Amino acid sequence: MSRLRSEPGHRNRRLVAVAGAAVFALVSGLPATVGAQPSPPATANRDAVQFDQPGGFYDTRGLPVGAPGEVLRSEPSGLPLAVTLPGLPEVPSPLPARAQRVVYQSADVDGLPVATSGALYDSTAPWNGPGPRPTIVIGPGTQGQGDACAPSRHLETALGVNPQTGGAVPSYEQAFALVLAAQGFRVMVVDYIGLGTPGVHTYSDRVEQAHAMLDGARAARALTGDAPVVFWGHSQGGGASAAATELAPAYAPDVDLRAAYASAPPADLLAVLDHIDGSTLTGAIGYAINGMSQRFPAVRQVVDRQVNDAGRAALADIAGLCTLDLRSAYGRRTTHEWTHSGRSLGELIRSEPEALRVLDHQRIGRLRPEVPVMVAGGIHDDIIPLGQVEQLGRDWCAQGTSVHFRYETTPPVAGVTHAAAAVTNFPAALDFVTRRLAGEPAPNDCGSL
Repeated sequence: MSRLRSEPGHRNRRLVAVAGAAVFALVSGLPATVGAQPSPPATANRDAVQFDQPGGFYDTRGLPVGAPGEVLRSEPSGLPLAVTLPGLPEVPSPLPARAQRVVYQSADVDGLPVATSGALYDSTAPWNGPGPRPTIVIGPGTQGQGDACAPSRHLETALGVNPQTGGAVPSYEQAFALVLAAQGFRVMVVDYIGLGTPGVHTYSDRVEQAHAMLDGARAARALTGDAPVVFWGHSQGGGASAAATELAPAYAPDVDLRAAYASAPPADLLAVLDHIDGSTLTGAIGYAINGMSQRFPAVRQVVDRQVNDAGRAALADIAGLCTLDLRSAYGRRTTHEWTHSGRSLGELIRSEPEALRVLDHQRIGRLRPEVPVMVAGGIHDDIIPLGQVEQLGRDWCAQGTSVHFRYETTPPVAGVTHAAAAVTNFPAALDFVTRRLAGEPAPNDCGSL
């Protein structure tokens, strides 16, 4: 495994610890901050007004329509980035990146223009690899569906507050972005379409997530110049990375994509829906249903006919929740509670041919990535079933893609195992993408999947 190169060893270890602690904060609800000290709720509410008032940074209404990836608006972070964790010394400043918020042009599933947002971390550490400094585009894991959940909104603190609930919003991807910046990578963390900006976040729509990633790469290029690109993500982000990688040849052949890492990707939504129903993340099904109802009438019709008053209230509530609040409110519930018949949403969708076609349209693995991909699946993953991750690898292998498959072995702990894989897979993923950027041949596990 390649060594971390661009920062002294003690700082790299501390940054990795920060990334791990940020994920632990997500699954436990404990505070961990990457940024300035946590803002109290009053500050969070003030910032929400500042961002969302007419003409505020995230108010994209009235912006001119640009080319895909065109930067429509940007601003630097208002405070210097710092890292603090309870009980640990602060990571010495300055951290190895300059950060800015970005609003850029993308397209929805129908190809219609839509503005979306993200955060660009321009590394100040040296890049010791060959060629120009590369850009890693991170698709975040599940953040939520309310605008307050968008990672770029919390650049200064990485720990926001959802004004709807008063609940904490840890922007854990910022920790990973800073670890990668310490290695000399430029990092673009996308918010996804409708998360932070006007409209409903479409969550599991593979096309819109792919567009946000690919146009995020273009936006980073517009701000910093040409660069090799890597896609990176875990969970929802793993699906976004996978979808972007296979859509890149058709949608964005101009992006200089070199490799991709997709950890625990939800490639088959029906399989994931069955696995997640009744888990600590049941409420994420609400995110998916809310998002697909916005784009696909067939799904909206199922909701209209089959979902009871309790289910409608839950879906409306979930639309404004970030992940920690979602886990607290809907963990271990089941979608049987949301339907007139008492059947689960998975059962109902299978009985509705048009809705079933929508979920089938979301299947990742039917297009061929043209770059090597590292795919990771957890043997004990309590959220994303391993079998459909393996099938994604097989589907790509059958089309001639070089797939390196990693089996993640964190022991089964409900509510922890899935999130922990974002940390345990990190060193192997970093090694994989670094070697691909150096031009080394990719390992290929297609014969053993």
